[in-house]
Amino acid sequence: MNHSARACDQVMARLEAAGYQAYQVGGCVRDRLLGKEPEDYDVTTDARPEQIQSLFPKTVATGIAHGTVTVLQDRVAVEVTTFRKETGYSDHRRPDQVIFVSHLNQDLARRDFTINAIAMDRRGNIFDPFGGRKDLTEKVIRTVGPATDRFAEDALRMVRALRFSAQLKFRLAESTLTALCQQKTLLQYLPVERITQEWEKWWKAEEPSRGLQWLWELDLFAHLPPFLNWPQPIPPPSIPLQRVDQVRDRRVRWSLLLYLCRVPSEEAKSYLAGFRLPSKEVRKIALIYQLALAERFPWTDSTAGKKKLLRMGLEPVQAALTTASKIGGWSRREEETSLAELCKWYQEMPVHSSRELAVNGRQLSKAVGRTPGPWTGRVLRSLTEAVALGEIPNRQDALIQEGCRLVQSDS
Repeated sequence: MNHSARACDQVMARLEAAGYQAYQVGGCVRDRLLGKEPEDYDVTTDARPEQIQSLFPKTVATGIAHGTVTVLQDRVAVEVTTFRKETGYSDHRRPDQVIFVSHLNQDLARRDFTINAIAMDRRGNIFDPFGGRKDLTEKVIRTVGPATDRFAEDALRMVRALRFSAQLKFRLAESTLTALCQQKTLLQYLPVERITQEWEKWWKAEEPSRGLQWLWELDLFAHLPPFLNWPQPIPPPSIPLQRVDQVRDRRVRWSLLLYLCRVPSEEAKSYLAGFRLPSKEVRKIALIYQLALAERFPWTDSTAGKKKLLRMGLEPVQAALTTASKIGGWSRREEETSLAELCKWYQEMPVHSSRELAVNGRQLSKAVGRTPGPWTGRVLRSLTEAVALGEIPNRQDALIQEGCRLVQSDS
C-alpha cells in the first residue's frame, strides 16, 4: 500500500470508527480494478461536512456547499464527500440544488458513467449497482441511467466521454453516441476553462485520436467553445489523427491540433488564447507551431542550424521538428536522425547564451570606455554567436579584444 492509499485508508477507518459509512469511489476504484495505481483517492460517506471537519484536525472546505471537504492526512489530500443527490441543472453545468442523503446507491446514481459509479470499502468489498465492472471488462463508456438526461444535466460529461474513450482506450456505447448527437448543442453553455482542463487530461492519453475522431464525425466543433467562435468552419483533418498518438509532448499535441483545424500560422497566438491557456504556454506553443510551418526541416547546414538553435533554444526547435515530422509523415528513422543531429550541434556549441560568456556587459563597457547602452547587448549577442560557432575562444581577453573591434567598426 503506497502513501496515498494508506492515507485514504486511515481517513476511512476514522470515519468508520465514528460510526459512519466510508467508501473509496470514482476514478480510484476504476483504476484499481483496471490494475493501475490511482493518482489520487476520493472517499464518499454519510457523514455531513461539519461532522467530517470535526473528526479531522486538518481540513479544507474545498466544496463544502456541495458536501466536499479535503482532509489532509499525513500530508496527503483526500477528498471526502457526503452522499448526495442533485436536482435541477438550469445552466447545463451545475446542479441547482444538492441534497444530502443516507444511502450509497443514491450517491452513485448521480454520477456520470458506470465505470465511475463503483465504490469499495476498506475490506475490498465492491458495490456496483449500475454494472460498471461489466463495462470495464467490455471496455465501454456508458452513462448511469439515460445518456440524454446525464448530458442535459452537465454538458461537460460529453467531453469527458470522449476523454475517457481516449484515456482508457474504450469504445462509446451506442446509447452514449446517440445522446452525443442529440445533446451536442448544449456544449455551447460550457465555460472554456473547463473544456481546456479536459484537453490537458486528454493529452496525457496514449491514444488521444480515439476521442478526437468524434469531434469531426459528430460535428461537435460547431457547438464546442472556443471552436464555435472561430471565423471559419473546421474542415476535415488533412493528416491521419493517429499521428497525434505518435508523440507524447503536450505542446506538440496542441500544435498538431492547430494544424488539424487549419489555424493560420500568424494567428496561432490569438486562437490559443481562446482556450484561456497561460500566456507563457500560448507563446511557447505558438512558437513551436510557427517554426514547424515556417522552417524547412530537416536542417542540413550546421552553421545556419547552430545560429537558429542559439536564437530559439533547443527545446522549441526539437518540438517544432517533431511537429513538422508528424505533419509531413516522416518515418521514425528520419525523425530520430534529425533530432540527433540537432542535439549534436547543440552539444558542440561551447556556449548557448551571453550569460555563459567569460565577459559581462560591465566589463566590456569598462574595456571599451563607453557607458552601457543598447550597443552592449548587440555586441554580447555577436560575441555569443562567435564563440558558439567556434570562431573565437571563450576567454576574457579574446572577447574584450573582439568586443573592442566590433564597437570600433560600429561607430
